[in-house]
Amino acid sequence: MSETCFYCQCECDDKVHYVSFHTNGEEREETLCPECYQEWLQGMKG
Repeated sequence: MSETCFYCQCECDDKVHYVSFHTNGEEREETLCPECYQEWLQGMKG
């Protein structure tokens, strides 16, 4: 079963990462491919 990356919309067949986003007081979990996950981590570091 493949997942779709929340950011780039690519099909991720092997490894995906789940991250939580907080918006308007609500939490949602989204899927990121390895490349987008690395970019997300860099953004968290500031």
